[in-house]
Amino acid sequence: MFFKKQIQFFLLVLSVAALLPFVIICFYAFPFADDFCFGWTASEKISFVQKFLNQYLYWNGRYMADVLVNFHPLVTGKILVYQFLILISLLITPILLYFFIATTVFNLNYSILNLKSLHTSLLLTLFYLNYQPNITEGIYWFIGISNYHLGNLCLLLHFIFLTKSFSANGKSKMVFQVLTCLLLIVSIGFNEIGALLIPLFYFSILVLNLKTENRIFLAGLFFITIVSSAFVFFSPGNFVRANVFPERYNLLHSLLYSSAQTLRFLSKWIFNLPLILLSLVIASNADKVKLKLPVLDFRVLAIALFFIVFFGSFIPYFATGILGQHRTMNYVFFYFILMYLLLLIAVSQKYFLHKKLYWLKQENRISATVIISIFLMMCSGNCLKILQDYKADNFKNYKAAFFERQRSLLQKPEKQIAPLKNIPTVFSITDTKSDSAFWVDKCMKNFYIETGKELN
Repeated sequence: MFFKKQIQFFLLVLSVAALLPFVIICFYAFPFADDFCFGWTASEKISFVQKFLNQYLYWNGRYMADVLVNFHPLVTGKILVYQFLILISLLITPILLYFFIATTVFNLNYSILNLKSLHTSLLLTLFYLNYQPNITEGIYWFIGISNYHLGNLCLLLHFIFLTKSFSANGKSKMVFQVLTCLLLIVSIGFNEIGALLIPLFYFSILVLNLKTENRIFLAGLFFITIVSSAFVFFSPGNFVRANVFPERYNLLHSLLYSSAQTLRFLSKWIFNLPLILLSLVIASNADKVKLKLPVLDFRVLAIALFFIVFFGSFIPYFATGILGQHRTMNYVFFYFILMYLLLLIAVSQKYFLHKKLYWLKQENRISATVIISIFLMMCSGNCLKILQDYKADNFKNYKAAFFERQRSLLQKPEKQIAPLKNIPTVFSITDTKSDSAFWVDKCMKNFYIETGKELN
């Protein structure tokens, strides 16, 4: 028993240690591209309502993201505020995953001593951060978290309250249902991918539950998704923004390239050695999982998994003609992980893989497999990039270059803005081009010169 506790403690420490580099580099995340655009517009001396309408009517229908970007941290002039908000969004991720797993997967009470949920949430967070297609725009960019990552977290919280509402009674049930509805409205307002996938999800759930006692509540949720999504897709701003992309609405091109991207990312994520090892652990112990939600047919889950990734690339291709900076793939990657987890459990329970993989049920073998997978993640993906950047002093040089360019711009605003030369490998930013006509250069000059702010 003592040895078992030591192993559990070592796993916990190792998981935290693997996540620590992702936490530290929050303080080397600096604003770029759209940050300066929205930092400038958010600093305008007009009412918040007018700022919001300027976004919703003339740029996009992401009503929740439109709220957040108008509270941009650059308005404070403090880099630390920008970095602190990024840190908070990162730390909330394993916390919400913990409650989600404890509620829906293991069906346990919320307790910090619930090691199964705790270890699982840390591992999922590590995998999510380490293999996210573009972690800079997914985690270390305020505009990215405002449009995508926070949407993930809000929807996760929505599912936690939804699950709790099914088992609650009386006034508590009503409270959970109200919170569920509010969070559903909020979740859909972050981006177009969620505005499409969430209604599709609730339509499927409603069809599968037409004969259950929850059908009226689920029908209400489906109605909410339709109305909320309409506010996203049919906003005047979306039609204005569409004119920026002349290659839009090419259906054949979108279907072809989206299918190729879907196969690309699914192959990259599924045939990943750490995930293969963790999949064996999950499959071999699927009989210990006590799902609070009913297990769907594995074929339904497999189809859903495919279309989640497919729509993550199809909507950008169809709306703009290009995939862009993989921001939408960051968004769907989060749900790929959760859906893949459910798919493994369903397949294992269907074909009794937990019996065929009996040799992996021993505690020491499970621990050894998890430890190996963590070490493999620490030596690959974004973890490896971070370690290489530390070794090369890239973060320190990036910070110095950022502030040096800022000083140069404030002293000589008429000069062209030179792109940064010291950008860490793990950070993939859209930088200036020393071109006064380029939108990034324009936004940076507008922010610094028109607001008169110096970030410190």
